[in-house]
Amino acid sequence: MRAITIYTTFLLTLDGSSCTKIPHRRRLNISGKTWSGRNKSSSRNKNGYDVSSPRGGELPTVSLPSSRTITARQMKIMNVFSGGAAGTVAACITSPLEVIKTQLQSTGASSIEGIASARTSPANVIRKIVQADGLAGFFRGLPPTLMGIIPSRSAYFYAYEQTKRLILPIFPDGSVGSSLVAGLAAGVSGNTLTNPIWLVRTRMQLVGDSSVGQKIYTGYGDAISTIYREEGIAGFYKGLFASYWGCAEGCIQFVLYEKIKTKLLKREASRRKELGLSPPTKLSNIAYLGSASFSKGIASLLTYPHEVARTRLREQARSGVFKYKGMWGTLRVVSREEGRKGLYAGMGMHLLKVIPNTGLMFLSYELVNSWLGQMTVVEN
Repeated sequence: MRAITIYTTFLLTLDGSSCTKIPHRRRLNISGKTWSGRNKSSSRNKNGYDVSSPRGGELPTVSLPSSRTITARQMKIMNVFSGGAAGTVAACITSPLEVIKTQLQSTGASSIEGIASARTSPANVIRKIVQADGLAGFFRGLPPTLMGIIPSRSAYFYAYEQTKRLILPIFPDGSVGSSLVAGLAAGVSGNTLTNPIWLVRTRMQLVGDSSVGQKIYTGYGDAISTIYREEGIAGFYKGLFASYWGCAEGCIQFVLYEKIKTKLLKREASRRKELGLSPPTKLSNIAYLGSASFSKGIASLLTYPHEVARTRLREQARSGVFKYKGMWGTLRVVSREEGRKGLYAGMGMHLLKVIPNTGLMFLSYELVNSWLGQMTVVEN
């Protein structure tokens, strides 16, 4: 979490100010006498109270805790970016899994030496990647990921929170309706904004097969210029509808996540009530991590075929012809030619990647928002 703390501190300095502690000095009138905080030889306990013996007739002081402030502009910046910091770190860690998964989802090369021709076996894919590109092959497509993760995650969480506030008069916070509508809005916003980035990433991860007329890109600039020249602006938005269909995954995920959080909070409140304690305002870090990971796993299992369709739609043309056209048409072709195995190709690697990734991202998001909730918002 040190990286998250450094990241958030940096964001707070964007408008030239930072969170400051404002000392309080207040006179307290108790039993008709005024006490002031001017005892120079005082010592304080862990709660901030002056427990030293009074000297020179002075009475002990009660030191009030300081408060931290944040400007409205800083709060907006933090709300936008709080979902992106952890995603950046997680993307670097899980990049090899992303590359392997994409190869498993692809159509496959016509030659037996092609990397994706062995896509039914992750071990064979790993071996082929090492032979073709070495360890660097597992990080193909990482620069676009790092470029897109901040705007994608930030837009995702920002749209989710803003939509929940907007529909609050209709759907109460934590309800199924609120989670569905907000999750849908979040998914559409994030995917629309960053689809060109993900398309370039997929093209770079899938090694082209020159025997069927596919171009082997020499770099990201070459990939972008070639796609624009041969396919136009529309080429950068291939697979977008499949991503929209995948917004159902986000809706299911958020519904489960909110429901699990609510249930765990109620259970903890009941337990604390029996002990005579006040109800909790938040869950433990482990609870947030587990809730997010579980909800993401279930949502992915239910909606995974759209991942395969999106990868196929983003592939290069073979012999000048794009085999797959439209999400539903892609699913029909894959189902007819490859069966259920083709529709769920690479799912194991996908789950290994997204479950811990999502858990860490949601945990960091909750921690940052909890920290922001302790701030006092000021105008300047």
